[in-house]
Amino acid sequence: MSEAPLVIAAHGIGKAYRIWESPGARLSAAFWQGLDRRIPGQNGPLNRALAERARRGFRDFHALQDIELEVRRGESVGIIGRNGSGKSTLLQIIAGTLRPSTGDVAVQGRVAAQLELGAGFNPEFSGRENVYLYGAVLGLDRAAMDAKFDEVASFADIGEFLEEPVKTYSSGMMTRLAFAVSTCVEPEVLIIDEALSVGDAPFQAKCFRRLRKLIDEGVSLLFVSHDLATVRSVCSRALWLKDGRTAAWGDAKTVCREYEKFCWREQGINFDDDGPSGGSAKAQILAGAKSDGESTDEEPVGDAEEAAPALSPIDKLLDSAAADFAQRASEAGRVGTGVARFDSCVLTATNGELIQRVDFEQEAVFHTRITAREAIDSDIVIGLAIFNVKGERIAGVQNVHEELRLKLAAGESTYASVQMRFPFTHEKYAARLTLMGFQDGDRTVNGIYDFNRSIIFDQVTDALFFEVQLHAPFPIGPAVCLPAHITLSSTPPALS
Repeated sequence: MSEAPLVIAAHGIGKAYRIWESPGARLSAAFWQGLDRRIPGQNGPLNRALAERARRGFRDFHALQDIELEVRRGESVGIIGRNGSGKSTLLQIIAGTLRPSTGDVAVQGRVAAQLELGAGFNPEFSGRENVYLYGAVLGLDRAAMDAKFDEVASFADIGEFLEEPVKTYSSGMMTRLAFAVSTCVEPEVLIIDEALSVGDAPFQAKCFRRLRKLIDEGVSLLFVSHDLATVRSVCSRALWLKDGRTAAWGDAKTVCREYEKFCWREQGINFDDDGPSGGSAKAQILAGAKSDGESTDEEPVGDAEEAAPALSPIDKLLDSAAADFAQRASEAGRVGTGVARFDSCVLTATNGELIQRVDFEQEAVFHTRITAREAIDSDIVIGLAIFNVKGERIAGVQNVHEELRLKLAAGESTYASVQMRFPFTHEKYAARLTLMGFQDGDRTVNGIYDFNRSIIFDQVTDALFFEVQLHAPFPIGPAVCLPAHITLSSTPPALS
């Protein structure tokens, strides 16, 4: 199958801004440059001296350097990075509102851009007038906008304010109108720069439904956001910008994971990227972390095999899953100090049977083993978060209201289990495990819980995958069906 046609091709993009030391420096630089041009022989010693003299009054700030980006029809690309990394500058260049200093950009098709709050709107015009103004900028005549207006007004849902000047709008109302007109004018390329962050939750949900519909219809999306879960969910590829340069480009989940690692390292917490190399991952996980009586893959010496106690059924399951667990932890990202770490994770029925699928509302148990790499004596919080395959968080449990303390010598292990029901819709899910300790070992100060004193010992994304089976009465239902008692009565119920 041939690839979809390119709609955005940006090559060698750079943008530099000249920063002057003072207003006088701008004037003197013009004088020295003018004098340089009057002297014959542009490469002579005097010319170089004059050019150097002119450069003393300014410096060039490079917002972007050597950016390469290609986007095909129907592709959704997220652009991530810290503030000041050049994300908005790149979008403005692609949208045509800013000229690059170097490189060239080719964009095919109608571009609708929501670059910043209120961009493209005349604050003195009413919302209705701005809708027609925006359409005219995109090349749509009055008749075309008449046909689109009711759809825009319905999606924005700002009522009578549509007839009021935009300068009287709240940030949320302005976002509603801007997004509505941007997505209703049948764009071929849609550019959104963090604009949805100010919308309320119901409107954001409506916007993301619209975005997915447009992508399915072949619209190309460039999306800047600091919400990595949204980037993972909406975008197929991502570009990470760092100090104006490309830090990573490729699969959205992979790039977001690398960016998360960078952000954690900036806070002094390192990801563990050690993957299996030279031998089994199972052996690597258990090596150096075994306590007396714990089995390994090594050959027994003498009567050691007879002396070693038999493994429990759960230990056998955890051992058999350890290699896959290590592989997933390496690929999906692992963060924490490593003082204590998860060895493995399995999901079982309540009778101990290993399972990968659960029925709706079935009760099952997550089992994991924790091994101390150093001696540890600390209050802990164990967290289990459940995400769908789009990266959206569905549910989670943790022992915030139940005190747990971990006290282990180096190399010793303990076990943590989470027994729960699964009132989830039919879908595939991923579990993330988190083990958190506290400074000085205590999670409270003077009886008050202090989250700021927490330390991440270990966090494993994609620790385990599982699927919830189809529940016949509701093939398409809410993500989580909360337990509730529903009654039907011909008379009003009595209040207790």
